[in-house]
Amino acid sequence: MPETLAAELLLLAHDIRGKCRIAPAAIDCGVAGALLSELRLAGRLTLDGSVLVATGGPTIDDPILGELLAEVAATSRTPREWVTHLRGTGLTERLLAQMVKSGQVEVDHHRNYGLFAETWYPVGDIVALWDAHQRVVVAATTPAGPDRRTLALSAIATAAGMAKVLFATSGDWRALAARVREKTADDWAAEAVHQVVAAERKNATV
Repeated sequence: MPETLAAELLLLAHDIRGKCRIAPAAIDCGVAGALLSELRLAGRLTLDGSVLVATGGPTIDDPILGELLAEVAATSRTPREWVTHLRGTGLTERLLAQMVKSGQVEVDHHRNYGLFAETWYPVGDIVALWDAHQRVVVAATTPAGPDRRTLALSAIATAAGMAKVLFATSGDWRALAARVREKTADDWAAEAVHQVVAAERKNATV
């Protein structure tokens, strides 16, 4: 299984061929929220009023999470401001590069209709993808709440706009997305992703 929520999110975001199933801005927001949520679950981030603050603890081995924690400790921002700030900093590309090295995904320099070059990331770790997908579906379709990590992953994936992709074969995907949001109403990382992605969509239609 991938080590971080962000890695699992990236597996869920790509189809078997490697094409990303949501918009680039949305996946960047999702990755930002997943990283913040990872630190939240580890007890290293908390809300002080409306802004995020870092808490003490041992050194984090993961370089991306360690850098983010240090940045939060030095800067005062709300969760929404953090998602907005982080979405254009290349975190998605850094994580995908790590996943290529570990064999979780591969690289396919795809040429769309022979004209437009795109980089696709075919999933190499099918078992991890299936496991993440099944856990998220169970979180949305059963009354009982699953473990905190699965709820966090479900909340971030739904906030990033992946509900239709993940729940379309499990029932009314809109209702299931609403159920996930209800179960995770106190998840400030997912709510921040939801707000930023919604604002992006609104701006795109203006």
